[in-house]
Amino acid sequence: MRPLGTLVKHPVAFILIVLVLIFILLVSSKAAQAATMPPVQSILEVVDGNTLKVTTVEHDTFLVKLKGIDAPEPGQEFSNESKEYLQNLVNRKGVNIEYSGKDRWGNRLVNVTTKKGESVNNLMLSEGYAWVDRFFLNQADLMTKQDEAKTKKYGLWNQEDPMEPWVYDRIQIRLNSTGR
Repeated sequence: MRPLGTLVKHPVAFILIVLVLIFILLVSSKAAQAATMPPVQSILEVVDGNTLKVTTVEHDTFLVKLKGIDAPEPGQEFSNESKEYLQNLVNRKGVNIEYSGKDRWGNRLVNVTTKKGESVNNLMLSEGYAWVDRFFLNQADLMTKQDEAKTKKYGLWNQEDPMEPWVYDRIQIRLNSTGR
């Protein structure tokens, strides 16, 4: 191994080593964080079509988002139907909630499955109550479920031109920022 003085003389090598170390620390920290989250004791509330308020076995309460999907926002057309469908799915006995890290905004992401092993996240898509989250990286399987629901005009796809939640959010931000 070269002495530190040699690396400083080669700034590109030094920068690369520092970047690799930072990357390793970030990855190990994220994995440890996801693995150490306490199990969910119960669902307190369905906030909207992709958000749950839960309590853990350690009596902490927080919001979690269903991984890979985005549902109509409160106040948006079809939001009540989406929320009610999710309520019906998670009110079944034996729902399992598995943490899957955080998204780019710091939201806790979860995969929810029924006692029969059905993915609630996938059911929200395949029955037309949510969109594939545009920031979710592994979209191929989810897009297939969304496309099938769209073709069959299930749920929100039965509307003339359903508005994506991220578009609705942008419109609401603009309306609120201009005071209209």
